[in-house]
Formats: sequence, structure tokens, C-alpha cells
Amino acid sequence: MEAVIHELESDAQMSVFLSPNCDVSAIASAVVARDSASRDGNGFAERRTSSMTSLATKNEEVEETNQCEKFVERLNGAAQRIDRVISKHIGEHHATLLDQVGSVDEMQSHLTLVQSSVGHLKESVQSLETLVREKHENLRDTIQRYRNIKRCGDIVQRLLRFQNLSDRLLGSDLNQVDAILTGVAVENGSGLTKERFQELSAVRATLPAIRKLSTNIKREVRATLRSGIRSLSQANVGDALQILFYLGELGTMTQASVNDVVQEVERKCATAISEDKLVRSGGASIDGLKSSNGLSISGNNILQKSDLWKAVQDVFDVIRVHALQVWNLQRVLLKMVDPASGKRYIDLVLKLEEPSLFATFWEVTCAIVQELFASTLNYNTAVKSVLIAEYPRMRKQATSVLNELYTATKQSAGAELVADVLVVAADAFDVKMGAVERELATVAGSAAERTQLLDSMGPLHDAFIDRAYSRMSNPIQLMFPQSSDFHASPPGRSDIQALSRAILSELEQAGRDRVLLDDVLQQVRKAVILFCSNVKRIMYQGKAAAATMPSLGRTPAQAHNVGLMNVLSLLDAAMEEVRNYVEAAAAINGSDAEIAASVSSSANVNATSVVTPKEATLLCTTSIDPCREMISDLEYAMLGSYLQALAVLLEGTFAKMHDESFGDQSAANGMACSGDAPRSSGGFRSSQGSSGSKYMQEFVNAFSVILEDHLRRLPVATFVTKCLGDFVERLVSVFIRHASLLRPLTEDGKLRLANDMTQLELQLEHIMPLRNVGASYEELRAFRHMIFLESSDILRDATVDKIRPSNVWHHLTSRAPPELQLPHQMKQLTASKYIEWLDTRANTGQPSPSTPPSSSSGKPSALSPSWKELPLGYPCLKDPRLGLQAEKKAWKEINKCLDAYSQRVSASANAELSPIYGLLQESSTILLAGYEVMVSRKK
Repeated sequence: MEAVIHELESDAQMSVFLSPNCDVSAIASAVVARDSASRDGNGFAERRTSSMTSLATKNEEVEETNQCEKFVERLNGAAQRIDRVISKHIGEHHATLLDQVGSVDEMQSHLTLVQSSVGHLKESVQSLETLVREKHENLRDTIQRYRNIKRCGDIVQRLLRFQNLSDRLLGSDLNQVDAILTGVAVENGSGLTKERFQELSAVRATLPAIRKLSTNIKREVRATLRSGIRSLSQANVGDALQILFYLGELGTMTQASVNDVVQEVERKCATAISEDKLVRSGGASIDGLKSSNGLSISGNNILQKSDLWKAVQDVFDVIRVHALQVWNLQRVLLKMVDPASGKRYIDLVLKLEEPSLFATFWEVTCAIVQELFASTLNYNTAVKSVLIAEYPRMRKQATSVLNELYTATKQSAGAELVADVLVVAADAFDVKMGAVERELATVAGSAAERTQLLDSMGPLHDAFIDRAYSRMSNPIQLMFPQSSDFHASPPGRSDIQALSRAILSELEQAGRDRVLLDDVLQQVRKAVILFCSNVKRIMYQGKAAAATMPSLGRTPAQAHNVGLMNVLSLLDAAMEEVRNYVEAAAAINGSDAEIAASVSSSANVNATSVVTPKEATLLCTTSIDPCREMISDLEYAMLGSYLQALAVLLEGTFAKMHDESFGDQSAANGMACSGDAPRSSGGFRSSQGSSGSKYMQEFVNAFSVILEDHLRRLPVATFVTKCLGDFVERLVSVFIRHASLLRPLTEDGKLRLANDMTQLELQLEHIMPLRNVGASYEELRAFRHMIFLESSDILRDATVDKIRPSNVWHHLTSRAPPELQLPHQMKQLTASKYIEWLDTRANTGQPSPSTPPSSSSGKPSALSPSWKELPLGYPCLKDPRLGLQAEKKAWKEINKCLDAYSQRVSASANAELSPIYGLLQESSTILLAGYEVMVSRKK
């Protein structure tokens, strides 16, 4: 059998029939569909061929049909093989089969026996089911009879109790004890009525009187409860709650009482601050009131500020008084317990997931107050203006009320009360029931509750902040009138003083309130943004700000920008004054300190809104510092571009040193190899004296004009000093760059160059002491010392580390034969363009100075985000890492020159390498390593 199965499994067509999920119908359908498709294709071929081809196609169809029949034959053959194998297996094991099965008669007898046993079992099960059903019905009837007996006993007991209580009540006057008994009687009578026993004679006779008493006592108890709530009497409130509990009206009456308190708060607050009450008739004394503390509104109507403030105080007094009433009611509910069930009254009034009575009252009250203050914004303009002006004082009053509530409820909710509640609760019911106890919390003991009341004055807060910004922005709008036909002039000192007074006035109104200070400072920041945006709008930029007059004097546009710089400096001083004010307001003294100590020490709540020194520092960091940063960025951008334009003019005179000769006097009139074209004197005269070079005389004349007309008219401020330091640093740096590229440089030329350096120092000293410039001045002195050293001594000199390696390489190259070209000569660039690339673009990854700059040098590069970080367009002067990258790029250019020189010498039979060649090769590692060490020290 296994051989047949393996044979069928190996056959692709037969193996599908061995699968347990074999679908014979699907296999048959597939065979028929395949034959049909084959016949359809053959018919299409018949229509496209000749008669002989048609005959061949029919033969193929017959052959395909025969193939289908062969598949069926194979299937039949397989079935026959399986039948033979089964027959053979049965034949071989026939004796064993007979031994196991036995005869058919024996099997039939066994089957009959089994069927008989099953019948007897069914009869037994049915009999048992009938017996169990009868027992169950009897037990159910018995239980119902006992239940009816118990119910009848309860009804009789309640009737007797009701009759006894009603007899006692109807036969005596109503007093406090009888009221409680009446409540019990009413409760029993209500139960009997609900169960339709009111027709019983014992009930029918006394029920009307009990109902009348119930109505009267409910009215009196509700009045007693309301009176107890108003007087804060726990005894009266407790008695009333107990009667209401027996009357079954505890939850309803308690909620109604709280609603009455809320309605009373709404009515009293609306009356206290109504517009009709605030504005009263002035009569004949209008002038006197107006001159003292009143504001005339219209006609004989006048607004007294004292009346308005008294109305605001009345509103907060109403909130304080009624909050204590609701809190006291909740306190009594927490203390009282039902002896029968062990539940506290508060749990009978509220569900576990519901908020407390006081929380609901507080939320609704704050919403009412918020709506009330929002409606005051629709009052008369004068009334609204006074209310908005009094908002800081109102916040202080609200904070005082919160502190009073916290102190009063904290003293009442002592440890003794909490202990009593826990003891009663533990005795009343088992804690295993999982009941969640409510705690007696103090009023205003959480930040959320305090914030709710303060936020209820939100409409006035928003109006106050809007008014503060309006008062601060009005002076700015007057400084910068919006007119397309008028270019505003820079504001004056008086304008900035007016703005400063407006800012300080709003800060004084905010007082020492932390939230108000923060909000007002945010408006100060917005005002500074508005101011700076207007400055940007009217400032001159681009060529208008950079171009000077032919005599190098300053233009009206530059004078305009300098005026704006002065204004920005005054505004920065005003921001410093604001910072000092905020820090001074951070002191907590007197009563504020006592409140903070008494309240905050026992609760995680800020009982006072007075700003602390730590908070003042944070406020200044988040609001004042960004303002000063914004002003500073604008100052540096404006002055940086201005000084950069002046620096470009003076650097043009430095470039003219390449037009002169520092070599043999016979070549004094020759042009240097740098390729710089002769430049005009820029509209002023210069003459070459015996004490200096012609370009230096031209520099001195130009610098004297720039110093008088430009630099000395800048404002005296920190940012000016810093920018002037960068200005001097850049001039010194560019001068050293040009001096290192001088070629040839003889002894006389070195003396003249050293004299030029002295003249440069004397002129720049008029701006600031050069010792304050730092590394650039040290490099200038070291370079002056280096030009007089022998070439072999330069690398061993102690001062060579103070000179940038590229300047050393340039100077050494200038001492080599002309065949060893300088980098700018090899690239056929002017010395100025090469220096510009080296100082501005070599650190950005540009491989060669032959690429022209993508933008003018009058703007900061993309690598430097701020003018304060960019000394007039030369980032490598401030960032040592960028300077190191520039030096490495400079060495690559020097190395190219050395390779070209080596190739020229190799091509000539009689030429030899200059000693400078080896000296330069040796210097690369030494100088770059020393410069990198210096960079690492500055990090």
C-alpha cells in the first residue's frame, strides 16, 4: 500500500488527489475548462487558414481529446491499483479480521444490550428530574411564606411605631425634640404611603396632620439651616441637617442651600458694582468733588474713586463671607454620621466622583465674578478707565482675601477635628467596605483655587495689559510717524525719556506683583520690538550708509544712522534702568514677609504674589535680556557696517604701499609685482615727506578726516568701544598682511616700513590705547622685530609665535629669488584680493583665491550669526578655529608656489634651490603646531 501511495505522490497529476482538502469538482472543472480553451483556440485558427490547415487542426483536436481521455484512464488505473492492494491486504489478514470482529449475530446481540441499557438510563434521569422539580417548588413556596411573614411583621412594626409617634406629636406642642420625632414619623409615613397602606385606619386618621406638620417643619428647618449657615453656627447647622436627614431631604435641601448662597453672592456683587451705584448725581457740589477725588462724566453725574474702590471691596467681602459659610456647612457634613449605616452625611449628599460642595461653590462664584467684571467693560468710559487703573490694587485685595480665608479655615480645621472625624468614621463602619473618605481642606490651600479667583478678573487684566502696551507704544508712534512722503528723523533724548517714563509708570502700577510684572515686561518687550522695527525702517543701508563725501566727510545718511545709534544706546540704558527697578521690587518686607512665612511654611502655596529675588532674575532673563539683545544686535549691525565701510577706505591706502618701492632707490618709481593699479587720493592731497612713505601720508590725512567727522561723533557706549576695538584690530591685521607681501624689502625699506608702523600706531592711539587691542598689536610689534632678523634666525626667535604663520611665510617668500612667487603673484591677483580671500573666505572651504567672492564683504558671512561675533567682516580674527583653517589653506597656496619653484629650478641646469625653500619647508610644521597650541589655549 505504501508503494502505491509513494507512486501517486511522485506523479504531478495524481498527487493532488492525496491531499485531505482535495476538491474533486474544482479539478474536474479545470480539466474541462482547459479542453474548452484549447478547442476555442483551434476554432480561431480554422477561420484564418486554408482547408488543408483546417484538417490538420481537427486532427490535433482529436488528439487533445484523446489526451483528456487518457488522463481519465490513468485515474481509473490508479483506482484499480488501489483496489487490488486493498483486496490483497484483506486476503492476507482475513483470519485476523475474523478473530477480532467475530460473527454478525454476536455483534447484533451486543448492540441490543446496549440499546436496552440506554433506555433504562433515560427513564432514571427523567424520574430524578421530576423529583428535583417537586422539591424545588416546595422550597420556593416555603421561602415565600416566610418572606411574607417577615414583611407583615415589618409593616405591623412600622404601623405601631407610626401610631405611637403620631399620638405623641399630635398631643403636644412642637419643640426641638418633637421636630426630630416628626421627621421620623414623616419618614415612616412616607414609606407606608409608597407601599399603598394609607387606607389603613391607623394611617388614614393621622396622615393629613403629619403631612401638614411635615410641610411646616421643612419650611422652618430650611430657615434654621440658612440662619445657621449665615451665622456660622455649627450647632444650628448640625441640628437642621439631622432633621433633614430624618425627613429624607438631606441631599436636596443641602444643595438648595448652597444654590441660595450662590444666588445671594451674585445679587450682592451685581448690586455693589452696578454702574448706577458707581455714578451718582453731583448736585451743586460738582466742582468741589471734581477737584478732590471725583471725575465728572456727563451733566451732573460724577464718579467718586473712593466709592468705586469701596464697591470693589464690597465684592471681595461678599466672596469671603459666603465662602466661609459654604465651607462651614461642608465641615459639619463631614463631622456628622448616620449611626445606622455608618456613613457620613457628606457621603449621603454627594457621590464619590462628584466635587465637594465648596469646590462647586467656588467655581460658580468665580465664573459669576468673571462675568461681572467683563460687563464693567461696557460701562461709561470714565468708569471703565478707573476700574482698569485699579486692577493691580484689586489683585492685591483678592490676594489678601485669599490669605484671610486660608488663615481662618486653617485654624478651624485643626488636628482635633480631623481626629474626631477619623474616630467616628472608624467606629461607624468597617474600612474593608472600601469607602473613600473626604478630607476637610482649607480654603485657598491649593494653587488652583487661588488662581481661579485671580483669573476671574481676567477681563480687567487683559484691558490693563492692552492699556499698558498702548501707553508704551504711543511715544514710539510719535517718534516714527507713518507717512510715505516723510522720512522720519532720529528721535531725540527727550523722546527716549518720554518712552522711559511711560515704561516705568506702567511698572510702578504693576507694583511688586509677580504676575503683573511679568505681563508688563512682556509688553515692554513688544514695545522694544516695535521701536527696533521702526529704526530698521528709517535707517539707511547699503551704499547710502557706506558712501562718504569726496573729502571723506560723513554724509547726511551716515549722520542719520549715528543719531539712531545714539537713540538705541539711550534705549539700552533705559532697559538697564528697568532691570534695576525689577530687581529693587524683588525685596519682600513688612507684612508681606509675615504672610509668606505664616502661610507658605505650612502649604505648598504662594500666599503672597510679591516677586522674589530669584523670580526677578528669571523675569529679567526672559524679558529684559532679549530686549537688550535685540537692541545690541541692531547697534552692532548698524555700526559694524558703517565702520567696515570706513575700514575699506583706509585699507585702500594700505594697498598703495605695493605701488611704492621698498628696495633699491633706482626702482622707487617702479610698480611692485603685486599688480595693484595706482589709486586716486580720494579727493584730498597728500605729500611724501622724508619721514614716511607716500601711502602712509595719505593714510594719515584720510584718517584725520575720518577721526574727526566719523569716529569722534559716535555715541559713548559699550558697543561703540567694542566695535572700535574690532575696527583697529582689522586695520592692524590688514596692514601686517600687506607688509608681509612687500617685495623686494631692503634695509632702507625695512627702516621706512618700521617708521610707517610707528606712524600707524600713533594714529590709531587716537581711537584707543593699542595695548587694549590684544593679539593684533602684539603681532604688529613682533612683525616689526622680525623684518630685521636674519632669515635663519626667524624660526628660532621667541616672538615668532605671536605672528600668524601665513605672514611669516609671506615675508620669507619675499626674501627668496623672484622665481619663487608669492601666492597672489602665482594666481595673478592683486594683493588686496588675496588678503580678502585669506581673511574672509579661506576658512569657508574655498580651495583657491582665484574664485571671486559671492557677495560683498560689507555683510556678515553665513558662518557668523551676529555682528558681535564678526569683527567687521573678518571672522578669523575672533574665532581661532577659523583662523587655523585659514592658515592651513594659506600653507597649501605657499606649497603650490614651492612646487612650481622647485620645477623651475629642476628645469634649469645651472640654477640651485634658495635656502629660503628649505626654510619654508621646515617652517610649515613648526609654525602650524605652535599656532594650533595657541588656539587650544584660547578655547
